[in-house]
Amino acid sequence: MNKIRNIAIAAAMLVAGTVISFAQTKEHAHGSPHGGIVQTAGDYHVEMVMAKEKMTFYLLDGKEKTLPNKGITGSVILQFADKTSATVTLTAMGDDHFMANNDKASTFKSCVVTFKVNGKIATAKFKAEKSGEKRGEKKAEDHHHNEGGDHQH
Repeated sequence: MNKIRNIAIAAAMLVAGTVISFAQTKEHAHGSPHGGIVQTAGDYHVEMVMAKEKMTFYLLDGKEKTLPNKGITGSVILQFADKTSATVTLTAMGDDHFMANNDKASTFKSCVVTFKVNGKIATAKFKAEKSGEKRGEKKAEDHHHNEGGDHQH
């Protein structure tokens, strides 16, 4: 009985060590080409930049280069502290970015951004920073992947 239990414990530790090792190899820092917060969205990255009352998003490739916005559509679901939400269609601006036009956009608690790119869906989640932090001023070293592709800050 003890032998079986010891084998089970050893196997569990081996699996846990493999998962931890894999998660550590997935961690890497992102640059922030426009001074915002960068999250992974499948094969892409999404950068959110908050400036005053404006919420701007950039779609970045795997090497964090800004992609042209031609032919790309997007939306953001804004979730607020009062448990309400708003879905906003992103408006393409210039050649490479998108704006969320909503009067309450800068007061979001969390948001989910979705882009449709060449028939693929790219989705990223963002949370409002804790008090004392300014939006868009996270450092690359504060940004890490976890195994599920979501990010922890």
